[in-house]
Amino acid sequence: EPCRWPQSWPTWCTEGCPGGASGPLACRTFSRVSSCPPEVMLTQERYPVRRLPFSVVSEEDLAAFECIVPGRVVTDPEVLEVSNVDWLRTARGCSKVLLRPRTSEEVSRILRYCHERNLAVNPQGGNTGLVGGSVPVFDEIILSTALMNQVTSFNSVSGILTCQAGCVLEGLSRYVQERDFVMPGPCHIGGNVATNAGGLRFLRYGSLRGTVLGLEVVLADGTVLDCLTSLRKDNTGYDLKQLFIGSEGTLGVITAVSILCPPKPKAVNVAFLGAVGPAGEDNGGTEPGWLCVQV
Repeated sequence: EPCRWPQSWPTWCTEGCPGGASGPLACRTFSRVSSCPPEVMLTQERYPVRRLPFSVVSEEDLAAFECIVPGRVVTDPEVLEVSNVDWLRTARGCSKVLLRPRTSEEVSRILRYCHERNLAVNPQGGNTGLVGGSVPVFDEIILSTALMNQVTSFNSVSGILTCQAGCVLEGLSRYVQERDFVMPGPCHIGGNVATNAGGLRFLRYGSLRGTVLGLEVVLADGTVLDCLTSLRKDNTGYDLKQLFIGSEGTLGVITAVSILCPPKPKAVNVAFLGAVGPAGEDNGGTEPGWLCVQV
C-alpha cells in the first residue's frame, strides 16, 4: 500500500513568532522531509469507542470560522494529518478542520459558536504529549494555541511571568534566563499546565500547583474566566485555577498563564556519579554505570 503520510513534519519557523526563529518565543510549523513514516491506525478503529451525537462541520460552519479567524482556518489534508497524529505516532484522529486563534477573544467566539452548533472541539498545544490526549479521537475540530505565543508581562523583581498559553517552554526559558531567572519546568505552557507536567525540575522547584499564580480560561460556552492574578497569596475567593491545573482540557481551554519563576542559579556544576546499575549489569554488576547530573 502506498504511503499516505504527508511529507511534512514539525520544525521551527518565524510565522507569528516575535524575534523570528532565533527569538524568545519560536513556534512550531511544518516543513518538508524525505522520510515516510509508517501508517498510524485510526484511534476509533483500534479501540471500542463510540462517537457521541455531535454535529458535523458544514460549509456554513467553515464560513463562520473564517469570519472569526480570517486566514487561519486550515482544511489542507496534509497539514491536518500532522495535527491528527500524536508525537509517538500511536493515536490518530480524522479532523477536517484546524483553527488557529491569536487571542482569548477569538477562542471565546469559537467555543461559543461550537457550543451553539453542538460541535466537538479538541484543544491542542504543541502536540508533544506522549499519551495521545492532544489529538482527536473522531472528527473533532482542532483548536490550536500555537499562535498565542506572546509574553504579556514580566516583573524582574518578583520573577512573575504572564504569557499566552501557546508560548513554547524552551523559548520562555531563554526569555527569563536573559533576565537572570529560570522556568520552574523544562511543549507549550498551556499544555504544561493542563496536564500538570512537572518535568525534570520538579524536585527542585515543586509542582505547577504551587508556581502557577493565575490562569485565564475560556469555558465550553465561550465564557472567559479571568483568574489571571499575580498575587503570591490571594484569599479573596475560591482558588479556581486549581480546578484547571491537570484538567487535561476537559473543563475549558487555558489561554494565558501567570507563573512564578525562581531566580537563575549563580553557578551550575556538573557531576559524574558512578554506581552499580544497568550499565554495570552487562559485566556481572562489578563495573559502575555512569550518571551525569546537574547540581
